[in-house]
Amino acid sequence: MPKLDPTRPYSIPGFRIALVREPGVKLANKPQVRFPAEAAPMLTQYIGESDREVFVVALLTIRHRVIGLHTVSVGCLSSSLVHPREVFKPAILAGSAAVLIAHNHPSGDPDPSGEDVALTRRLASAGAILGIEVIDHIIVGEAGRFVSLKDRGLL
Repeated sequence: MPKLDPTRPYSIPGFRIALVREPGVKLANKPQVRFPAEAAPMLTQYIGESDREVFVVALLTIRHRVIGLHTVSVGCLSSSLVHPREVFKPAILAGSAAVLIAHNHPSGDPDPSGEDVALTRRLASAGAILGIEVIDHIIVGEAGRFVSLKDRGLL
């Protein structure tokens, strides 16, 4: 193992963080998300017909207009790994006032699991600390079916 040389200065690296714009969903106008029924078609289009769970975050302005969408995680058939830092990193970089979180259930049944409810509450708590409101968690299923955890009183 090499010895440290106390006469040689240590260099601390600097980092640059950038938000990169990528192709997304084509819509007629910049959507405003006031109700789950307004968000679900956009989220369904963005996630597509994936055979795995895809967890996304919609980045919103103070008036809940969509700034952009970001895929947080692509998991397996029945789960995906989601951590608050990955959810809120793009929100912070984009200067979001709020977020809408969403994921799909490849089974087609959008009913939330206990894990979905626990994750929603954990992300809402993290968002409150950061000053970024989680306005809803939408789970999309097949044939346009979706569930809003806020509407069910689970957020």
